[in-house]
Amino acid sequence: FSGDNLERLVQSNILILIEQIVQSRNPELSPQEAEQVAVRAVANLPEEMRASIEPAARAQVNESRGRVEKELTESIVTIGVDFSGDVKNRRLAKTMASALLAYREGDLATFNEAIEAYRNAIAEKKPAELIDSPSILQRTITSIFGSFYAFEAWFNRCDAFFIAKVLYIFSFLLGVLGLLIWRQPLLRAAFWLLVFTFALHTIALLARMYISGRPPVTNLYSSAIFIGWGCVLLAIILELIYRMGIGTIVGSVIGFLTLLVAYFLAADGDTFVVLQAVLDTQFWLATHVVAITLGYSTTFLAGGLGILYILFLFLWRFGLASQDERLRDELPRMIYGVLCFAIFFSFVGTVLGGLWADDSWGRFWGWDPKENGALIIVLWNALVLHARWAGLVRTRGLAVLVVAGNIVTAWSWFGVNELGVGLHSYGFKEGVLRNLLIVVLSQLLIIVIGCLPLMRDGKNTSASTT
Repeated sequence: FSGDNLERLVQSNILILIEQIVQSRNPELSPQEAEQVAVRAVANLPEEMRASIEPAARAQVNESRGRVEKELTESIVTIGVDFSGDVKNRRLAKTMASALLAYREGDLATFNEAIEAYRNAIAEKKPAELIDSPSILQRTITSIFGSFYAFEAWFNRCDAFFIAKVLYIFSFLLGVLGLLIWRQPLLRAAFWLLVFTFALHTIALLARMYISGRPPVTNLYSSAIFIGWGCVLLAIILELIYRMGIGTIVGSVIGFLTLLVAYFLAADGDTFVVLQAVLDTQFWLATHVVAITLGYSTTFLAGGLGILYILFLFLWRFGLASQDERLRDELPRMIYGVLCFAIFFSFVGTVLGGLWADDSWGRFWGWDPKENGALIIVLWNALVLHARWAGLVRTRGLAVLVVAGNIVTAWSWFGVNELGVGLHSYGFKEGVLRNLLIVVLSQLLIIVIGCLPLMRDGKNTSASTT
């Protein structure tokens, strides 16, 4: 009864009033026909007539509003008393009623206070052996914020993922400047800024897990956050091994892009959604979903490294940057190593998904679009590795193929959801197909550039870049 909901009720009452007028003047019309006529009439209603009808409609809404509030409170209290006849239940019911009414009014302080009082009263009524003892984390959060709900409200206000997104941009800029000028100091600053941002990303991810009581990935929004987290973690490991600035640059770019995707996925509002029944299992969310999203992360990271290698080839070919022999040799090794992790996680995640399907629906595999998307990632990564082992491609060919892996993974992550068929179609989003097409076209453009004969490295075209 507040905000947009109130206005929708007013407009609905206007429609009802118009429909009653139509029905009274045209009794031969069926209810369905009268409704259709009323809908068209409301759409073309003159402003003067709307202004004369709206006060009556709003008065009806306000009258029903007071009646519903009274009935809600009385019903909750009655249910509480009927439950056992205990006077304490009456107090519990009144507390819950005050919480619901405070929520309607947007009174956050009263709502938190009422809910906390309700939880404490419920805990007192439990047998001692059923009362959960708070963990060290719960006691710490309660001592700092006062209550679990205050912590959730603080988490939503601070918007840690937005801060991380901005810091990833600064890390990227420092990394690029480090490759161009004043190499060691700027690369070191970029790396430690990436580590700090990753720590913030991790804390925010853990906070979401604590608030939801779930593993890290439960919906498309959280998958974007976790995929970015996995990419940045592996990028930091690569940077610790090679110390060339490549891990910092690629990690910061993918971290920013995945959080940007999460931002657009959160446009609908609440990101702590209630899971569908078939998804409501902690074990499979913590095994299959985590493994398959790590497969996405590593495949995207390999693709990001492939894009960077093609970019460097372009700069070297046109003399826009001096050729770095170590970079030219080590970057393909990074791609190969990450690709091995990618096929491991994507394969294990797909097998675990089949076991979950067998547990839920009684069959391991059904050629469902989502299942096929996961399988395509495994097959593509296997194809790239076999092409490399057989000598069909070398460094440049490897880079081009892993960039194509970005298309395959993006399709499995988002594209199959848009088909609206199968047992896994839980993630339909408006506008995703347009954005997915933009991503695909951008990757195809990079692939075309990487395949141009002029991109060959003149030092060793036959052995190192074909």
